[in-house]
Amino acid sequence: MSLKTLLISAILAANQALASPAALEQRATHNGIATFYEQGGSAGSCGQTHSDASKIIALSNHWQKNQSPGPKCGRKIQITNTGGGQGNHGVGNVVVATVADTCPGCDRDHLDLSHGAFQALTGGKLDPPGEIEIS
Repeated sequence: MSLKTLLISAILAANQALASPAALEQRATHNGIATFYEQGGSAGSCGQTHSDASKIIALSNHWQKNQSPGPKCGRKIQITNTGGGQGNHGVGNVVVATVADTCPGCDRDHLDLSHGAFQALTGGKLDPPGEIEIS
């Protein structure tokens, strides 16, 4: 194996480690609820457009400090499905999603998730009432 190949392999391995949920530094644990929303092809308050399949989060104004873009834009958050909701088939599922928007109707313990993030937590479901408990 050449030095160039070895170096490229090490860089790829380091990048994968940084991207994995285990590499996230736990700063605090919050409990609350998650709902889902559609971006509708519009840019979120962080200035980027994402598909509904992307794993993104809209945080409340409490966290975004009524700023656009808010101070939490681009942050990665690990979310665990802890139960609740009708037909919730994903209790224990975990997703890492990126803050990309603001949810003006959410309180500090409420995350509004893209379809992709919500479905990752619920085993692919967007069940009514569309609300689950999270940590």
